[in-house]
Amino acid sequence: AENNEKAENNTITISGGKAYDVYAAVTGGGDAVGNTVQMSGGEVAYLGGAATDYGDRKDGSAINNKVIMSGGKAQEVAGGEVFEAGIAQGNSVKMTGGEAQNVYGGGTYSSSAKENYVEISGKAIVTGSGDNGYEEDGEKVNNKGVYGAISGASSGESFGSLENNSVKISGEAQVSNAYGAYSFGGADVIGNSVEISGNATVSGDVYGGSSATGSVSGNIVKIGGNATVSGNVYGGHSITGSVTDNTIELSGNANVDNANLFGYDKKTSTVSFSRTLSQKAASSGNTLTIKGWSGSVKQVKDFEKIKFGEIDLDNLPSNGTVLTITNLNNNDLENTFIDAQGVKFKSGTEIKAGMALNFIASGNDQELYINDDNIEFGNFTAGVAQEGEGKLELQDGKLIYTSTEVHASGQTHLVAENRAVAAAFVNQGSELIADALDTLSRTDGYGVKTFAAVYGNHSKYDVNSDLKINGWSSIVGVGSEKQLAQGDFSWGVFYENGSGNYRTANSFNNEFFRGDGSLVYNGGGITASYAKKSGSYAEASLRAGMLKSEMDNALKDINGAGYGYKSETAYYGAHLGIGKILTLNESTSVDLYGKFFHTYNKGDNFDVAGDKFEFDSITSDRLRLGTRYTVNKNNKWSSYYGIAWEYEFNGDADMKAMNKAVPTQSMQGSSYMAEIGLNYQPNTASPWSFDLSMRGYAGEREGFSGNVQAIYNF
Repeated sequence: AENNEKAENNTITISGGKAYDVYAAVTGGGDAVGNTVQMSGGEVAYLGGAATDYGDRKDGSAINNKVIMSGGKAQEVAGGEVFEAGIAQGNSVKMTGGEAQNVYGGGTYSSSAKENYVEISGKAIVTGSGDNGYEEDGEKVNNKGVYGAISGASSGESFGSLENNSVKISGEAQVSNAYGAYSFGGADVIGNSVEISGNATVSGDVYGGSSATGSVSGNIVKIGGNATVSGNVYGGHSITGSVTDNTIELSGNANVDNANLFGYDKKTSTVSFSRTLSQKAASSGNTLTIKGWSGSVKQVKDFEKIKFGEIDLDNLPSNGTVLTITNLNNNDLENTFIDAQGVKFKSGTEIKAGMALNFIASGNDQELYINDDNIEFGNFTAGVAQEGEGKLELQDGKLIYTSTEVHASGQTHLVAENRAVAAAFVNQGSELIADALDTLSRTDGYGVKTFAAVYGNHSKYDVNSDLKINGWSSIVGVGSEKQLAQGDFSWGVFYENGSGNYRTANSFNNEFFRGDGSLVYNGGGITASYAKKSGSYAEASLRAGMLKSEMDNALKDINGAGYGYKSETAYYGAHLGIGKILTLNESTSVDLYGKFFHTYNKGDNFDVAGDKFEFDSITSDRLRLGTRYTVNKNNKWSSYYGIAWEYEFNGDADMKAMNKAVPTQSMQGSSYMAEIGLNYQPNTASPWSFDLSMRGYAGEREGFSGNVQAIYNF
């Protein structure tokens, strides 16, 4: 397209043959947008999604053009190229196979390139040799390879910038050199990245960003997986511009045994088509980050900071050192700040006080030297379960980290709290059993009876951190009431079910997050009561079942990922009650009672993100003393009002996280209850009876509940 015409959404497919230049679109003054070249075979010299250099007009933009290459060969591959006034943005090259010498997502001469990217994966090869017209110390530099973006303006020009371009190399790809962005001249190079992972191999140099005279800042090189890098690795490079806040990050099982790592490039350089530039770049904030990696490297220097972020104790090399520098000069790190504040150990390893670990050691006869004022240490975390404090100091030529204090992570307290509340929720089921017996005693008639009740509640429990739970419990059963010489005897068998949910708030590494919990129990049991004609009575029940508790997003790990857990335990319960009903007149009575509830919840253990959690068993022993006042006993509508005091003697939930005790969560203490209820029996001949009640709670347990019961007498 020429004369400012736009070239858009054109496609070329190459599966074989030979050609020189192949571009999906070329414009003269117009924009090239969304054009694509796909290559699976054949051989070409130059392969591009789009270029804007046709004729006399060279000011069009190249936006979102693509090259997709799965096979074949090319000397140079470009997603999109611009020259004078246009911008190269969002262009890409994706190679899953084939071979090339020089690859860049976006190319410019004197304008900007932003958000272009290159992905090299599979078994693709980019091993071109030769230079792109650049010299250092008077010699041509072999800098052909992979670029997120490249700018060709000379060092005397400073048009445009290279921002947020990226290179990703993965699979079994082989690459010579890799650059997040590269400017021959004065373009600023900002926020670009190179990420090398999988089993990829980079045999040459790697730069987060490079500019001859522009500023270079915020670029990053990530080397992880099982990738191998054997050349020089620079966070940033500029001859006269500033080089600030660039990062090299090592993770996984990356092999950098034969690599040299530099925060920035200090070399005096010469641009081939310009003057010699002898002024060295100012630098600050350039960082090497260790993130779950350990191993050796030939050289580490020119970093303002080395940050130990994440340590994998299970994957340390045989010498037990996180970072071994095999070609150390003793003053390489003299002015480097070592940051071990907030070290993060991976999950699954128990940390003990006094554990010593080599963070940095020399692999030659040079002794490591670091200024004591440049060493910072403090708190650490380990997985989701542990945290503590440590210190970092030079000892015998090594930088050694020692844990001084270790305890369970504060976020694990919530798990113990949830456990206590789960046990309390099961305890509520015993109230429903006792209520069913009370309702049976208020109905007329003997023989076989069926009963059912639904109990809804909203409660807050005063454990170490108040937790609110909304739940429903139900009971269905069959029983019988028989008249004896001295009174009435009732018995029944029942099935019980309960389900509840709640929300939690937790924090980890200064991040606050919400979790969601759910509880379900299923069980059954037997119950019996004996009421004398004098008004005295006794009652008892036995119950057993399974309690399931589940939490989503309960805990965070060192990388910020959320984890939940599931627990399933058996429970057993019993209750005994005695009381005396005092008849005031034909329609009014007062019930004075005492009831004792015992519940036992078995322990459990489970893993969260590789960390082991152990629940101890929970025993609950509650005594309730109360009175109930009933009126209109002989009417089909009768009502009752009651108050009670309850005391929990035990109710302690103990837990360990990676063998570290978590503070006991206790429900021990007093609660107070007030109730109002209504009983309906159409007439003495009716087999049906219904009961409705509401209760309010204060003290250790706060909240309210409602209960609906129905009884059918055969």
